[in-house]
This record gives sequence, structure tokens and C-alpha cells, in this order.
Amino acid sequence: MCDAQAGYESLLTALPAALAGANLIYGTGMVDSGMTLDYGKMIIDDEINQAIKYVVKGFEVNDETLSVELIEEIGHTGNHLSHPSTFHHCGDLMAPQLMNRENYDQWMAKGGADVYERALDKARDVVENHQPPSIGRQAQKEIDEIIRETEKELGVIF
Repeated sequence: MCDAQAGYESLLTALPAALAGANLIYGTGMVDSGMTLDYGKMIIDDEINQAIKYVVKGFEVNDETLSVELIEEIGHTGNHLSHPSTFHHCGDLMAPQLMNRENYDQWMAKGGADVYERALDKARDVVENHQPPSIGRQAQKEIDEIIRETEKELGVIF
């Protein structure tokens, strides 16, 4: 079972390493000192890892991303939300899938599922419905050849 502490530990383990330049985040989905893999935690950790990736990537700062011309055009009292550039730049934002941004009453009216329950639902959906894309015939041929060569080298016959 994943709780808030497990989430904090995932973040506080992965973020410093990523900020130091590591390009591999280890331990996704692991609980009990790595002795157990939890699908719900794996989904939560994936979202944490995506947030880390977003932060580590950095933010481009220039006149466009700061909306300098837009601020000059609309002014400090105008409506920036309805301007087309606001919609255009919404895709630049991190968009977590598990977070619930509803108020308490709306959340409870929909059942009040916590983040772990939502993550388990997503994990079940992935396990039951995910269809990975084909890797292509040439790639499969190369993988099969590597396996044959390795089996031959190791003397493994199946």
C-alpha cells in the first residue's frame, strides 16, 4: 500500500539525483525497501518522475514566454485569460493526471477516491487494456538474432 510518506520518499529520492544530472530514476513502484512492487505506487511514481523531468528540463525565459508584448498590449488591468496566446501556452504547463483539482464537496460527490485509489484504477486499466505499438519487423529480426547469438554463446538450447 502506498501512502503520503511513500510519495514523499519517491520525490525526495529522485529529485536530488535528477537535479545533479542523473538520467535514470530508480525504484519506480518499489515499496518495502525494494522487496515489493506496487502497481498503484508505480503509477504515482511515474507522475512524480514526469514532474521531475519537467522541472529539470528548465524553463525558457524570453520575451515570448514572459508575454512582454501581450502585457504591453493588454495592460495590467486587461483580460489575459481570454487571449489566444494563453491557450497556446497552456500546453507548456505540467499537467498531472492523478491530482484532483476539485473542491472538497465535488470530490466527495464523485466518491472521494484518494490518489492511491485513482492510481490503482489507472494501473488496472493499463494492465487490462494497454496495447504496445509494434516494434517493426526489422527491429524484431535484430532482437531475435541477438537472442540466438547469446543463446549460442551461453550454450543455452530451448
